[in-house]
Amino acid sequence: MERNALLKFKEGLKDPSGRLSPWVGNYCCTWPGVGCNRQTGHVTKLDLRMPLANSFNSIKIDPEAFGSASLQGTISPSLLDLKYLHYLDLSWNNFEQTPIPNFIGSFTKLEYLNLSCAFFSGLVPPHLGNLSNLRYLDLSSFDEDYALVSDYALVSDYALVSDLNWILGLSSLKFLGIDRANLSFASTNWLPAINMLPSLMELHLSSCSLHDIPTSLPIVNFSSIQVIDLSWNDFNSPLPGWLFNTSSLAVLDLSYNDFSGQIAPYLENLNNMSVLDLGHNDLSGPLPISIGNLSSLEILYLSANQLNGPLPISIGNLSSLEILCLSSNQLNGTIPETIGQLKILSILDLTINNWEGVVSRIHFLHLNNMKSFFLSTVKEKPLRFDAGYDWIPPFSLYEILIGNCQMNPKFPIWLQTQKELQIVHLTNVGISSYVPDWFWKLSPQLRMLSLNANNLSGELPRSLKFPSDSTVDLSSNLFEGPIPLFSGVDQLNLQKNSLSGPIPANFADAMPYLGCLVLSENHFNGSIPSSINKLEHLRLLLLENNELSGKIPSMNRLNKLQTLDLSNNNLFDNIPSSLCSQSPLRLSYLKLNGNNLYGNLSSLENCTELGTLGLANNQLHGVIPRWIGETLSGLSILQLRGNMFRGKIPKSLCSLPFLHVMDLGQNNLSGSIPPCLGNLSGLYHPQNGTIGSVAELFELDIFNVSKGTNLTAKLPYFEQIADMEFNVKGQTLKFVKIVDLVNLIDLSSNNLEGEIPEEIMKLSALGTLNLSRNQLTGNIPEKIADLRLLETLDLSVNHLLGPIPASMSSMTFLSHLNLSYNDLSGPIPSANQFQTFIDPSIYEGNPKLCGAPLPTNCSTHKNDTPEGYTGKDILMCSFYLGGFEL
Repeated sequence: MERNALLKFKEGLKDPSGRLSPWVGNYCCTWPGVGCNRQTGHVTKLDLRMPLANSFNSIKIDPEAFGSASLQGTISPSLLDLKYLHYLDLSWNNFEQTPIPNFIGSFTKLEYLNLSCAFFSGLVPPHLGNLSNLRYLDLSSFDEDYALVSDYALVSDYALVSDLNWILGLSSLKFLGIDRANLSFASTNWLPAINMLPSLMELHLSSCSLHDIPTSLPIVNFSSIQVIDLSWNDFNSPLPGWLFNTSSLAVLDLSYNDFSGQIAPYLENLNNMSVLDLGHNDLSGPLPISIGNLSSLEILYLSANQLNGPLPISIGNLSSLEILCLSSNQLNGTIPETIGQLKILSILDLTINNWEGVVSRIHFLHLNNMKSFFLSTVKEKPLRFDAGYDWIPPFSLYEILIGNCQMNPKFPIWLQTQKELQIVHLTNVGISSYVPDWFWKLSPQLRMLSLNANNLSGELPRSLKFPSDSTVDLSSNLFEGPIPLFSGVDQLNLQKNSLSGPIPANFADAMPYLGCLVLSENHFNGSIPSSINKLEHLRLLLLENNELSGKIPSMNRLNKLQTLDLSNNNLFDNIPSSLCSQSPLRLSYLKLNGNNLYGNLSSLENCTELGTLGLANNQLHGVIPRWIGETLSGLSILQLRGNMFRGKIPKSLCSLPFLHVMDLGQNNLSGSIPPCLGNLSGLYHPQNGTIGSVAELFELDIFNVSKGTNLTAKLPYFEQIADMEFNVKGQTLKFVKIVDLVNLIDLSSNNLEGEIPEEIMKLSALGTLNLSRNQLTGNIPEKIADLRLLETLDLSVNHLLGPIPASMSSMTFLSHLNLSYNDLSGPIPSANQFQTFIDPSIYEGNPKLCGAPLPTNCSTHKNDTPEGYTGKDILMCSFYLGGFEL
């Protein structure tokens, strides 16, 4: 009977790897994954966990490997005939988002049940509460970062738990894992249910959408608990003190929860604690001296909080400590030398704090086992790293990151002793010499090399070999000579140097796997080689601010390209249609500003994924095509200024829901301003998104640690991924990285006529409005004060009439104003914000205006004083911020 039950179960499954193919013959106890009682011969164990499960990286899974190794299909109820089953493991398979079968709750002898990461979905059956002998239950889902998007697996496998009362029947349970299940409907009663499990030793409820946790619990029934993981929930409350009074607790993970309050009171009674993770919360206050009493502590994460004060010298008493992460806090003062007493420390992360003083060789005196060292301070603090030129470190590092510290201007020779280095990050540390040849010989083992923001000089080696998928960032230095050819590199950043010469024709052949290339702000000349079309892995290409010339080459094979910036070169001819001919099309950021490109925009009509389109300061002509508003539905930034576009502003632009920058200045546009611009919903609220989908996030997986989790540090490589120049505040300003926060409409220097549409006043998030140098008539709309976040307003050189609306005095963000050369009349308001506008040039060219800061006294304009103005409005102001250039 049991043999037939297993065969029926097999019939309902797809088995790409054939691991159930040995299920033949009469004696099923020898079949792979099947275990039997030696005395009775009954099947007691069914272990079909995917064999490769433990080999996958915990963040990145190969979908093809997963699909070919996992069982797929449905679970047959024939398994009910396995009446003596004690152990059932179906984890890491693909049951195609089917619900967990109710009949599993009928295996009353079951002691071990693991259904984790098996793509079950839907409601977890309360019938599982019938498994009174169960000791181990794991219903966890995949991490959301797995993203198994392929023919072999599904995107998510979240289970839903409506309440946890069924768990009361599992009185023998020792292990409970429901990570990444949706417990939001059980958020108010989850703890009372779990508190009734007296034998519980491990509790894993990470990423379960929990939001309620009491700060006190009078009676803790699970007194044998050793591991609690409540990370990645939504508690947003003070730390629950009762968790820290559980004497048996060895591992506590409360990270990523927005817990608040002082940390000091909770570190007193943790004598048995080996792992404490309170990272990524909002905890404050100093670290107490008593932290040195946690003699069993092996791993301590306190990163990304608001901790302040000095690091206690008692930190040196944590003799069992292996990992110490204190990054992204407000710790200050000198780093205590006692940290050098942590003899078995392997990872030390002290980045992004307010350190000062000197870090010397004494700080590393006994750190023989250290493999990863990370140190930085805020730029305003004087921190010096001075271990001496002849220092021989006691450790052999895999990874080193030092930033915003002052090191010796000579290249650190002690790195020559570090034979196992894989990651080197020395940013803004004041090194001002050549890079020695011995260091370049490490390149075959360096997965990440960043020496940016120093004063390194000399020529780079013509060719080096790096590991595959490596990152090299040598930006913001003084390197000279030709572009180097670094094989194996995925991300290469050489921007802001003095490199020169042409981009060689064999560039793509030497670096065929290049994914991100940044050569901005150098002196490269000649044409962009056509061979660049061979870089089929290229996602980002930034060549702006060089001396490149010729035509833009074909890029029809770059079907992964998302970001392209060729601005401020000497490129000419039409924009090639090959930019939008890839399949699938992914180009979301295109910036070709400041070249000599001509023709119309028809070649870009198929670029339907664009979020940013910058074509300013070229020689493009024709009408602005309607299809921009009809097919580029994700467009957020449109910059066409400084060209020769003519005709009317197409009304289709009003249909772009994400557009928050419209820069059409300095063209030959005519007609009226479309009132439907008031429908630009992207300007209804302040921006907090990205520039379309331009900004590719470069992450460095600094280290994998225990507990099966990953600590990933996101380092600011390739910082100048997106910058745009706009005419703001009377001058051309460059916005780097924060361009997605700019809300702007610039229609200046055209031939637009008619009145300013009142509908534009609905754009309450607008920060800059420039309508200057047109033929606009009529009054300034009274509702202009509805633009409450407006900082810059330029209406100069038009034919506007009437008074300056008194309501503008309430525009508290307005700091730059130009109303010059119109036909405005009446007194200049002087209340509130207008007290800052005392430069007469703001108002000149309006002979009918009166009052400060103009010399004309309003007493000669009494009949022109509009209703709502008083004598107070014409008082002399006393502050000056300046106006606009003409």
